[in-house]
Amino acid sequence: LDRQTASSFSSSSSYSKSVIKIIRVHQSVQRMATMFLYWNWQPMTCLLVILLATLTDGFNLDLRTKLIHRGDRKSMFGYDVAMFKNSANGHAGLLIGAPKAESGQPGVRRGGAVFRCETKDQRCTKIFFDTAGHARALNGSVLLQIDSKSDQWFGATVVSSKKGDSVLACAPHYTYFYSTFDRKEPVGTCYLAQDNFSSFREYAPCRIETRWGYHRLGSCMAGFSAAISDQENKLYIGAPGAWYWQGSLVMQEIGRDDMVKRTSEGPAYLDDTYMGYSMAVGDFKGNSDNHVAVGVPKGNFLTGMVVLFDSNLKILQNITGHQVGSYFGAALAVGDFNDDGLDDIAIGAPLFIGMENKQLDKSQTEGKYEVGAVYVYFQDRQHHFVKYTTLVGLKEWSRFGHDVAAVGDLNGDSFDDIVIGAPYDGEDRKGAVYVYHGMKDGIKEKFSQVIYARDIDPSLRTFGWSVTGGVDIDNNDYPDVLVGAYSSDRSVLFRTRPVVSVSGFVKILLIWKISFVGFFEQKMLHDFRIIVSLDPKKGISSRARFLESHSVTQLTLDSVPIRKGERWCERRYVYVLDDIRDKLSPITVQVNYSIVDEGYMERQLRPVMDAYIPSMISGEINIQKDCGKDNICIPDLQMTAKLNRESILIGADDRFNVSVVIHNALEDAFEAQFFIVAPVGLDYEGFTRQMPSRPIICSQPKELNNGKNYVIACDVGNPLPKSSTVRFSMQFSTENLDLVMGGISLNLTTNSTNNETERTLVDNEVLLVIPMEVKADFIVTGVSRNESYHYDFNDRRDDFVFDSDAGPVVSHIYEIRNLGPSTLSEMSVDVYWPSYFVDNAKPLLYLIDDIETEGKITCELLQKGHINSEGLIIVPRPEDAIERVFRVKRQEKANSRQRYEEKSDVLKALRNAMALMKQSLGDFGNAFGQMRNVLQRVRLVIDCRLKIASKRTFYGINCMEMACSQWQCKIKDFKKDERVLLKVDSRLWLNTLIDEVFYDAMISSLVIAEVTKLPYRHPTIELPLRYAVASTIVNPKDPTRVSRGVPTWLIFVAILAGLTSLILLIMLLWKFGFFKRKRPPRGQALLSKPPEPEYYGYSSYSSAQTPGGYTTYGNPHYEQTLYHLTAPTKVQSSCRACMHVLMYYMSICMFAYDH
Repeated sequence: LDRQTASSFSSSSSYSKSVIKIIRVHQSVQRMATMFLYWNWQPMTCLLVILLATLTDGFNLDLRTKLIHRGDRKSMFGYDVAMFKNSANGHAGLLIGAPKAESGQPGVRRGGAVFRCETKDQRCTKIFFDTAGHARALNGSVLLQIDSKSDQWFGATVVSSKKGDSVLACAPHYTYFYSTFDRKEPVGTCYLAQDNFSSFREYAPCRIETRWGYHRLGSCMAGFSAAISDQENKLYIGAPGAWYWQGSLVMQEIGRDDMVKRTSEGPAYLDDTYMGYSMAVGDFKGNSDNHVAVGVPKGNFLTGMVVLFDSNLKILQNITGHQVGSYFGAALAVGDFNDDGLDDIAIGAPLFIGMENKQLDKSQTEGKYEVGAVYVYFQDRQHHFVKYTTLVGLKEWSRFGHDVAAVGDLNGDSFDDIVIGAPYDGEDRKGAVYVYHGMKDGIKEKFSQVIYARDIDPSLRTFGWSVTGGVDIDNNDYPDVLVGAYSSDRSVLFRTRPVVSVSGFVKILLIWKISFVGFFEQKMLHDFRIIVSLDPKKGISSRARFLESHSVTQLTLDSVPIRKGERWCERRYVYVLDDIRDKLSPITVQVNYSIVDEGYMERQLRPVMDAYIPSMISGEINIQKDCGKDNICIPDLQMTAKLNRESILIGADDRFNVSVVIHNALEDAFEAQFFIVAPVGLDYEGFTRQMPSRPIICSQPKELNNGKNYVIACDVGNPLPKSSTVRFSMQFSTENLDLVMGGISLNLTTNSTNNETERTLVDNEVLLVIPMEVKADFIVTGVSRNESYHYDFNDRRDDFVFDSDAGPVVSHIYEIRNLGPSTLSEMSVDVYWPSYFVDNAKPLLYLIDDIETEGKITCELLQKGHINSEGLIIVPRPEDAIERVFRVKRQEKANSRQRYEEKSDVLKALRNAMALMKQSLGDFGNAFGQMRNVLQRVRLVIDCRLKIASKRTFYGINCMEMACSQWQCKIKDFKKDERVLLKVDSRLWLNTLIDEVFYDAMISSLVIAEVTKLPYRHPTIELPLRYAVASTIVNPKDPTRVSRGVPTWLIFVAILAGLTSLILLIMLLWKFGFFKRKRPPRGQALLSKPPEPEYYGYSSYSSAQTPGGYTTYGNPHYEQTLYHLTAPTKVQSSCRACMHVLMYYMSICMFAYDH
């Protein structure tokens, strides 16, 4: 119903049944059944509320109303506790033992006491069981002390009868001297209080003159444990020190001193077993007689044992322990935990080692020590104790099971419950108390409530040392629990809270009206809070609304009073939305109820809900569907998908489409959806419907938990009818995708709320993989800001102060541009700069600043000390922006004239010079100058030599001619058409050029760039590598002025050596007739033009190609013409011979000198 129809419905009473219209639309040959549900729903919800006087699980011990009693400091107040309720007057009270308290007896120091504490306040009164001091007797004629009541630990054991009319308190450390006065032995004693603490009687079963000595009863410590029969006619007293500490059980009839029975001494192997360490009374034969269970914690060869005796101290059964040293039998409690009418026994083993916990905690190599355990044995119909349940503590060293108490039925389910003390439990090891509930099959292994000492008082310690219960202190029909904490000299009384047990049902009719009906068995009135939720699992997307408020899906009724015998009913109208999405699952009405907790006094007990009975009821109604007789729709969704392209070239064509076709071959598919999982970075640009009549809604991309993918969900039909088809396409872009190897993977899935069969799921998933292609290229160009410099030999200086004193500025600029089409993820760039001349480590291109960059590049200089190594003062100079400089230099380079390359190397140049000198005897000075000029030009190719070992594999840098500075640079995310610029500024160190007598020099830097990472890795993709060289040409203004700075003495010695050698050579030649030749006929001397030399000279710059592929530049200033004599004379012949010898000699000297 829409709101208007719903409003009219609410005002009309004529609607008595549901109106459901199913409109079937036929389209072509496909039948699409869409249900439009118009509901007049009035759900009838009946809530049957029954109040029972029971205790709730987990909250039955009320911490808010706890009552704490305190004793004197270090009195051990709370060492043992008991509760009583007088059967005659119904008066109840608490009994607290304090074995180190001052008793008030004459001459007795710290004799111990038992306190009677009130249940409504913190008052405690000492009960004087014994008012006399130490007993005295005659030793001959001298009256001497015959016993000692100091430190007797009176109050270490305190028990009360089931009826509450008798109380027994014992002093196990009571010492008797015997008649010889030379033996002082801890025989122990007990006092029985009756008639509302008006009469007291002592029972000391081991104080027998003839039974002295620890081998008999001298150390029996009677009263270490005790119990009173239910009929209050017998006392059971444990004496664990009797018979070499075998222990003994003493049965004493009340009022008859002569009616005493005890167990006798056993074999020697029973020594030190401590029978009587604990005890409890119960019916273990089914004859309604009182029997007694006695703990022997070191019996059965240290595994522990519990012995069951009948009323005549005849052994009924032995229950043996399971673990050596666990102290099985240290605590006992008897109760009917499974409500079978037979008494069961709870046995504490506080030193139990939790070996099974070793599997849970690998750090405990030997198990958890002293976690403690309690074994609950159940009596069968043959009165045997075989079946048992083990309750194990949780905390190491907690001593879970140090004391155990059967506290009666706490939660009103007719099963007795157990309270277990763990005095060293909790994170702070200050103690805890656990509550376990009984059940039909035994005892629940999961505790229902745990109370830690810190929940009561952070200063409380050994909380849980003693526990007791089973007595209704406050007359509210619930047994209460008392806990002792002797280390803090305190006890804590916990009262239980009443329980309201609620059961009910929900019945929904097509005319919905919600009614609540309650019935109770008690006269007391309780307020309930009732919460009705419509379609609660859907949350804010609930499909139903309360008619009275269209946006409300939850109705809360506070403080609804319900009393026994009264019927309370509330009616509400509900309608269903007409645009619901989920048409498959039923609509649920859920009713939660609880007791209103307000309106109670601070210390007033408050009722609670029974935790074992659900506090929620619900009902549901199904939506009718076109799914056949079984009303179960089983669809068969079939999906196909394809791409509009086979591969994608990254950076060029980054868009593609996915075409999807979904067909339902069987019954209606409800909430049919399509999902596509794509990698993060693949941009989703939308979808296009290819069938306009079929609506499709797609969500925005939602990133998945792995952070690598996202998912898009599309609704393709609700329902998607049988034989219907959906066609659509989705558009994506790879522009921002961080690609990985293997291309792009798209996972496509389709499903519906109603599941398909396993055999038809094969076509519900499609995996599409789009191969990726990457094409990348880039260029590296380099220019010098000034391509040439001319210097003067007179520019040499000795002292430099400013950087400008060294020489002119030399700047090289490089540009790296990505030609695309793909992005380059990472590039490495190395820049090599000729900073020093290796021969003498003289500066060449002196660095005055670090490299300058522009764009996505970062550089680091490996030789930090190369920048301004001489410590000169850097003079600021104006300079253009790097991009403008680069643009200007690029234009200048394009307009510059073409350079010629000379195809000769050093050896070829030398051979040319030698051939020239051999053919001519003309002006040898000119020939000498030409030879030297060629040698200098070839030699002065000053750069960082580049050697290419193969086509691409390795570029080695050879700085044999000079010491290069190197920058290592990185470029990241280098997109198409992006560029980076590099600029290096230096000073040309003129002194080095002048000292080396460089006529022409070309000084070059080098940049090598390589792609190291692409956005898409593939083994077949070759990563490109490029390099560029920028050069600066330097030459002197006057090459004829050579000042080599050779010492005068060296020149003089060289001349003498040369002349001497020449004279000797001439004399040697003369001796052998070298100058005796036949003269030719005399004739006319003619001039003729010499042959063309084997090198080419140019008036402008010339170039030569060295063997390594490097271009050198020279500047010859003249050409030489040589003449030959056609008719030489004898003198001419002699001179010519001498000149030949001299030229060979000088050429060898010059070559050696230059190299």
